[in-house]
Amino acid sequence: MEKTLTILIGSARGGEETWETMYRHLLAPYKSDLALCFGESDDKSASLYDRANYVWDIPEYENWRDYFSQYFPEDFDQIFVDSKVTGIMGGIDDARGSGAIIFAFRDFLLRNKSKILLEYDRIILTRSDHYYLQDHPLLPLGSFHLVEGEDYGGITDRHHVFDSSMLKDVLGICDFMCARENFPHLMSKNLNPERALLEFFRSTGIDQKINRFKRVQFTVSEARDGTRWKKAKNGFSESTSPTLMLKYEGEYFRAKENLKGLFWLKLRLKQFFSNPIHFLANSSKFKAILGAR
Repeated sequence: MEKTLTILIGSARGGEETWETMYRHLLAPYKSDLALCFGESDDKSASLYDRANYVWDIPEYENWRDYFSQYFPEDFDQIFVDSKVTGIMGGIDDARGSGAIIFAFRDFLLRNKSKILLEYDRIILTRSDHYYLQDHPLLPLGSFHLVEGEDYGGITDRHHVFDSSMLKDVLGICDFMCARENFPHLMSKNLNPERALLEFFRSTGIDQKINRFKRVQFTVSEARDGTRWKKAKNGFSESTSPTLMLKYEGEYFRAKENLKGLFWLKLRLKQFFSNPIHFLANSSKFKAILGAR
């Protein structure tokens, strides 16, 4: 039986209503274990901590330069500084955004938790603030699965599904970004976090294994959640909380559209199995509808 580990990185965001959708639509279909890779916090009252098989705390650095300085040469920040305005340096010095923090979490997992991760067949690297509308697709081993959308000229960092054998090729972004021999190439690319990930994946060749799958989730924010980038604004009909807001409306509308598509497919399959002869007799109409979609 395949073993799956879902890793939430960052912090406990989104609230209990959001996490319940994750338990039901992500952990349950995969029968997945759960790991939390969060910034250190004294507050462990969230249900996430009760559900987690592993809790891996990482210091909440005032300046994430302190993290990188432990492992990389003095001039490690050349690429980060060169692309500071795009958010890739976020967390280092006074830079806005969270790019460097996101990369540091990946580096932390690779350096410190590889042994545990290799005990599993499949890793789902994601966030705690994803609200799921339907079951996550059951994706086969052998490919590097990325949720559709939010690429910003590169590859989204928000939700990755991959074989544990791909650990270094997926998580080794900091070694790539901080290696002097890569500086000339990277400085020519006008990097943001997503473009940096794409360049890294190309360098390892894992981009050849990428499979994009339909979005079933979207990012939300509770009123008490902090943010280093985009603030949530609007509510949404599925939520029962007046303080739970959409962070990226495009994600929401895509997930809703995919939900409609699944409902439409299930309806047609139900019609076929209930009366195959009638269904096939009207197949030309069915094909016309399918073509219109």
